[in-house]
Amino acid sequence: MRTKRMAVTAVAVVAGLSLSACGGDDGTTNTDNVSKSSSTPAGEQTESAPADQQENDSTGTGSQEEAPEQGTSGQDSAAGAKPERCHTDDLTLTASDATIGDDPTKVVAVKLLNKSDRECSIKGFAGVNLLTSEGAIPATRRDQKDDGTTLKSGEPTYFGIFYKANESGGSGVKIKGLVVTPPDEKKSVTLKWPGEASLPVTDSPEPTVEIGPMGSVGQGAG
Repeated sequence: MRTKRMAVTAVAVVAGLSLSACGGDDGTTNTDNVSKSSSTPAGEQTESAPADQQENDSTGTGSQEEAPEQGTSGQDSAAGAKPERCHTDDLTLTASDATIGDDPTKVVAVKLLNKSDRECSIKGFAGVNLLTSEGAIPATRRDQKDDGTTLKSGEPTYFGIFYKANESGGSGVKIKGLVVTPPDEKKSVTLKWPGEASLPVTDSPEPTVEIGPMGSVGQGAG
């Protein structure tokens, strides 16, 4: 009988332990709940906004890794880029008569010398106005193209002003001066007029004064 009582007691103890493991209020159940509670946020982090944020952070890291390549490319591009354009204050402008012989089309060559300590680029047409007894006469651009020029420090370029001289015997339109604005600039320079004293008075629709782009004449100005 004593042996049977011990066996019954052992069975009761085992049954009690089984009930505790299945959902009692002791420490074992709380530990299991804490374990479940701590594992749930970890699963949410993988699927929710924090996970997306991590993915974005990863993408950002990739961008940072690519940044040196972009920087290198930018430096290479800068190294091969054209210099900044020539500003009016970078240039010394002079004008001289460049007419060849008795050519009916008279020419004044305007020289633009890079006086700065850097290279600069210049392209296109200058703004040109002849100051006359009849007011300012703007020059008309010739149908010529210009691929642009890079001027080293101390290097010049030239453009031409083309006009018809007054051969009527009358006073014509007296020329008092010349105003030149380098391409893409707003600051102008006023020069003495080195050519013929006057332009003919005419009702012709043809332009009285024309200009070429940078490099349209050679070193006729000296």
